[in-house]
Amino acid sequence: MLSHSISSGNSPKKIAVIGKSDATGGGASRLAAGLTKMLNETIGYQAHHWVGRPGINADWYTFKLHGGQWLSQIEGMFSITSRAIGFPDFFTPEILIHLSRKETDYTLYHVHDISFTFSPIALKWLAKRKPVIWTFHDCSPFTGGCIAPMGCEALYTGCKSCPQLAKLPLGTTIDRTGTMQRYKINMLSQVPITAIMPSNWLLQEAKKLINFKNDPVIIPNYVDLAVYKPLDKTAIRNILGIPQDRFVVLLTATSLSDYHKGNHLAIEALEALDQNLYIIAIGKLEQDKKKFFRNLDVHVTGYIYNDQLLAQYYAASDLFLFPTLADNLPTVVIETMACGTPTIAFATGGVPEIIEHGKTGWLVKTGDVRGLVDALHYVIDHPDILEDWRIAGLQCVKERYTKEQFLAAHLNIYQKVLNNDYADL
Repeated sequence: MLSHSISSGNSPKKIAVIGKSDATGGGASRLAAGLTKMLNETIGYQAHHWVGRPGINADWYTFKLHGGQWLSQIEGMFSITSRAIGFPDFFTPEILIHLSRKETDYTLYHVHDISFTFSPIALKWLAKRKPVIWTFHDCSPFTGGCIAPMGCEALYTGCKSCPQLAKLPLGTTIDRTGTMQRYKINMLSQVPITAIMPSNWLLQEAKKLINFKNDPVIIPNYVDLAVYKPLDKTAIRNILGIPQDRFVVLLTATSLSDYHKGNHLAIEALEALDQNLYIIAIGKLEQDKKKFFRNLDVHVTGYIYNDQLLAQYYAASDLFLFPTLADNLPTVVIETMACGTPTIAFATGGVPEIIEHGKTGWLVKTGDVRGLVDALHYVIDHPDILEDWRIAGLQCVKERYTKEQFLAAHLNIYQKVLNNDYADL
């Protein structure tokens, strides 16, 4: 095993966090950005967030991984070529661009969501020279390229004949998914990369395929309780223009029409209810509103970048409906729970690790639309149960998902990795 030393004296530990986007991106990017911010507020640490797609108002510690205009064009040319020959995101030069632009020698690299962003070849090269931690936010670190296998059994026997080949993040016509999967599995088996899993479900899935060189650890996602908290529902509904006398159901996703998030099944269940419900839908909608939501009374907010506004919509809702078909440990369930809004969800991935069925929310077998309808009927007819779930959910969040717990767990792992103390991660 390679030996890594800690910075001497009082010099801060310098952490490079690498991910797809900054806090304006999806859940994984928001978590990476939040961690970077917390590290910069911690004595003895300095962190930079290197991202493939920074937002317009990126924080001071955010840097563009692929460089400026000309370097980004070069990165884009390599990316197109790599995808055209069946190796999406493999033969790309971002590590060379990063090394030429970084202004400091980092103590440790912490990689997050890297589809479209960072080559596994570059990751292996880096891990042989620096301590590397990789947080798995989905299944892509051990698939042939897809984010979620969606029941594809080839994952466990060796990726091939990929049904998602034409879809992003693959987006190619040549199937080399088996080669890419083997490369990543071998890398994690042979190179001292320390994997962090937000859920036990994802850990068990990964261990079916990978004999990890370093033992993985579980660090659940977090919520900022200073932002995501219960609010006066009457006052917030007045501010947001939400009816006071309606049962309000929340739907949300980065893209509302994303098949993985199952909102098409939520709409099917809500239509079957035949109730006078008011729907808040948070996220991008790439198709006609009336065509997608049909006859439902829906307010589509668009994608919300502001956490305070997001928390207000969460707190104004009576219930979060989350029929996700593929997920790890979705932060949105923790955030809505912290705002006092219980969830009815499919028991997908790590969702049952957040929601205790019948105590903090309600779980339905994945894909069971009738089960969603029955659960919705039940809570509408028994509003007192939502209050019980709300109280239990708030306690659950305080015990398991605070930013203080999240940061402390990361600092502990960083210290152990830098000390070569892999025996008891």
